[in-house]
Amino acid sequence: MKFRQSLPNAPEMRGLKAAFVGTAKIVAKEVYRTFCRLTLRCPEIAALAQPGQFVNLYLNGMGGDQTFEPSGLPMAAILPRPFSIAKIVPLLKGEITAEKAPQAFSVLFEVRGVGTKWLAGLSTDVPVQVAGPLGKGFWLPEGTRLAVLVAGGIGVAPFPFLAERLKALGVETLVLLGAQRKDKLPFDPVRAEFPLMGNGEPLSYWAADEFESIGVRSAVALDEPTEGFFAGTVVQLLKAWWATQKEREGVVLYGCGPSAMLRAFAQFAEQHQLPCQVSLEEHMACGFGICFGCPIPVKEGGYKLCCTEGPVFDAPTVAWSLLQ
Repeated sequence: MKFRQSLPNAPEMRGLKAAFVGTAKIVAKEVYRTFCRLTLRCPEIAALAQPGQFVNLYLNGMGGDQTFEPSGLPMAAILPRPFSIAKIVPLLKGEITAEKAPQAFSVLFEVRGVGTKWLAGLSTDVPVQVAGPLGKGFWLPEGTRLAVLVAGGIGVAPFPFLAERLKALGVETLVLLGAQRKDKLPFDPVRAEFPLMGNGEPLSYWAADEFESIGVRSAVALDEPTEGFFAGTVVQLLKAWWATQKEREGVVLYGCGPSAMLRAFAQFAEQHQLPCQVSLEEHMACGFGICFGCPIPVKEGGYKLCCTEGPVFDAPTVAWSLLQ
């Protein structure tokens, strides 16, 4: 089977084969500020994953000498943790082929509670139980000329994978990243080589190193006014950038972040009649559609499960007024 280099071009094609359930070994770890990036060797997941899909990492006492102690904790603290697949890591040199498929994937998360703190404390070369790839990811509409990826905080996690795939397909890509303040940025800011312009001045002098390193333009917005950064929300940055655009055909929006941010993002897309996909954040107990614990309200009535019918949804189908 040849490794897929393309995004599915229709929503119904986003799901792939049954998920792998087994163990993966941590081959690299990076902890900085309140964030952690783990790279796990698991060819079974790396070869099949599509941008926007996720994995479950289980807190089941594995992890070398650092045993997770669940006694006395509420059930929510010991459930598996769902994480977007942030990047595919080849590990092997040379062109990716059926015989030389990618070997690893990475996840990026904020250390917030007992589960993520335990995961961030694991060392390399220890086993972790994992399931994936799970859910349905992003798709590429026909005629896409420019993909604009808009993220709020740690919502940027699925976008390195998506940006790399879009770039490989020759789709022009722009990433807009927002955070409350500089120390809440999941990636380090770097001076933008080609900053976005507005009214003759850069909208932001700063870009995200993760995307600049792969040749994808980006810009950073901070809620807290900081010299050189766009002052405001990432949706306000999107609006400021959009006001400068003369060519508006073939633009597709992709978003991930807090619900309030995505609601405003979807409203902007609807106002300008732009195709828009959103990756929704929801508490997922199982990841396989068994527990029915992650319902997303939809306009056609009823609910869809975030873990199996998402986490990526066509924004116009979501009943935003009912989403918590």
